[in-house]
Amino acid sequence: MGILSEAGVKVASIIDVTRHKQIEEKLKRLAEALKESEATYRGIINGMNDTAWVIGFDGKFIDVNEAAVKVLGYSREELLNMGPTDIDSSLTKEQIKELIKNMPRDKIQVFETSHRTKDGRVIPVEISSSLITYKGKTAILSIARDITERKKVEAELKKLMEQLKMANEKLSVVGKWTRHDARNKLSVIKSNLYLAKKKLSDNAPVMKYLREIEVACDQIAKIFDFASAYERIGVEERFYVNVGRIIEEAAALSTGLNGIKLVNKCHGLELLADSQLRQLFYNLIEDSIKHGGKVKNIKVYYQLVGENLEIIYEDDGAGIPDNIRKNLFKEGYGKGTGYGLYFTAKLCEMYGWKIQEVGEYGKGVRFVITVPKRSQKGEILYKISEKNEET
Repeated sequence: MGILSEAGVKVASIIDVTRHKQIEEKLKRLAEALKESEATYRGIINGMNDTAWVIGFDGKFIDVNEAAVKVLGYSREELLNMGPTDIDSSLTKEQIKELIKNMPRDKIQVFETSHRTKDGRVIPVEISSSLITYKGKTAILSIARDITERKKVEAELKKLMEQLKMANEKLSVVGKWTRHDARNKLSVIKSNLYLAKKKLSDNAPVMKYLREIEVACDQIAKIFDFASAYERIGVEERFYVNVGRIIEEAAALSTGLNGIKLVNKCHGLELLADSQLRQLFYNLIEDSIKHGGKVKNIKVYYQLVGENLEIIYEDDGAGIPDNIRKNLFKEGYGKGTGYGLYFTAKLCEMYGWKIQEVGEYGKGVRFVITVPKRSQKGEILYKISEKNEET
């Protein structure tokens, strides 16, 4: 993301802070060298691979380095009778004049444009400009870095992203059609199963087979549900989600919670996530109900460990044996479809979190979700906004 000047030119980068700092230091060193002596300054700029020039506030070049002569194809004398407007092939004269006019206020300008050489070649460049004192007068020192290779990589990346987007769209359409048709067929199978069970209710061996078919149909439906939910991972814009409320919603969707006490101590906690967070807690609750044995209590709470946040999900069921724990989050592993916890782990990974199970077998599960304070982009990943109330 960039900042636009009054001239409509991107003059700074917010994302690449490190690169911007390096440019500032480089320009500062050149300005200091110029203060020491003109010979020191000239030795530095002529030793550079990047083109460099000093620009007066009248819009003319006052000085240029050897790289500028070599790259642009003009003689030094020709360049000293020219200015930025004569070589720039992207910005208008008005935009360039506005940039020069704003330099005393901006102090440093960093932006992308392109230069046209004497033989007509166009070179994409990144310009870094700062104020200096040149022969007793305030002037502008500008350095242009050739970013041709970077632009090629960006163009290739954009092309690949477009191809990936198109492929994903095709897969999504095919997946939706397939699931829709298959669900219709499942409905037919289940309807006939219902009728068959009514007619053959006194035939125990046949009823056993029919129940197994019914369970298989339910598992197929859940696999379709997983595929549909998995498609949506990373699609939604993230926002701060009230965790206490989302746990309540997940519990309301769960079947079989009667007789189980759910303690929700996450009110006041907000996480940078999306609506899929509901599915995460729903999966954990459903696992407790279906695979936890005689679960009577479920508790969800959080704690701070340094700058990290830990969300803990516990139940008092059977727990998870050590030989199963190591494969717990693998695709297709475990009871049922084997996709619930796999989805949960993938969702945590997408959010930039980590999940692990650290419970003691025989005493219940204990899932710990670790949320760092900030993402790699610098986003705040959690907020604690009010006093927690148990529900």
